[in-house]
Amino acid sequence: FLTDKYADFIDANRKEDPVERLKTLQRLIHDLPEHHYETLKFLSAHLKTVAENSEKNKMEPRNLAIVFGPTLVRTSDDNMTHM
Repeated sequence: FLTDKYADFIDANRKEDPVERLKTLQRLIHDLPEHHYETLKFLSAHLKTVAENSEKNKMEPRNLAIVFGPTLVRTSDDNMTHM
């Protein structure tokens, strides 16, 4: 995710209405540069496959979010306490 769009993604995820949250996140994702979008699409498909095998690998979506979240979404000052 782009550093300059960090606040937009965080704000979108805080929306109360799940339909509005999804629409806003989809718009932000589709506005990513093509190479970022394609990388995210590939990574998402891979993580979905990993999560589908969580009975074997213990990596359910929550665990994947804990591991990959700080890598994918980070502040421009790279301060882990802000995440």
